[in-house]
Amino acid sequence: MTNTKKDDDKQTVVNNEENDETNVIRDEEIDDNFLQDELNELQKAEDEAKNEWKADFAPLLNKIKELEGQLQEKDEIAKNSQINYLHLKADFDILQRQTQQKIENVERDSTIKVVKDFLPFIENLRKSLLNLTDEQKESWLGAWLQMMYDGFIKSLEKLHIKPIEAIGLEPNPQFHEPVSMQTVEDEWLKWKIIQEFQQGFVYEVNDDLIVVSPSRVIVWN
Repeated sequence: MTNTKKDDDKQTVVNNEENDETNVIRDEEIDDNFLQDELNELQKAEDEAKNEWKADFAPLLNKIKELEGQLQEKDEIAKNSQINYLHLKADFDILQRQTQQKIENVERDSTIKVVKDFLPFIENLRKSLLNLTDEQKESWLGAWLQMMYDGFIKSLEKLHIKPIEAIGLEPNPQFHEPVSMQTVEDEWLKWKIIQEFQQGFVYEVNDDLIVVSPSRVIVWN
């Protein structure tokens, strides 16, 4: 009987231990379930907060996107406007240069036209000086004619018009117009201009070269 009681006591202890282990497992399961529920609640709260944030800031985000679109559109307009401005400026510069060139050409042509009207008078002065004797050149009349002639030449030079060189040069069809031929004894004048029958003038500014009046010359025969 004593053994039976001992056995019962052991069985009771075993049962109690098993019950304790079962209770511990259940407690752990309860804790796990509790934690999972807490996590779910937190996730739900986070999702709700995100949805509320999106709902609150959605108009602002849309406005930002709209402004970004407008800014991009304005950048494109500004870029196109700059390109158009550069094209217009280039066209304007070309037109301005062409207009300035036309003005300069008109001024040049007007100057040449007026000068041509005075050239016969200047030529008469030159020939008068050539026909003076040495004594006449020393007189007041000769000095006055020379001063007047020199004054006209200086005035023409201010207008970019200068005499064409002739004596001692080989005839150049661009500047010289032979009107006669003459034999001379000086060998250095062979095939060259020996006399200037009528003085010529040329207009010269930079690369612009225009013969106002050719030099009419007598060349060696």
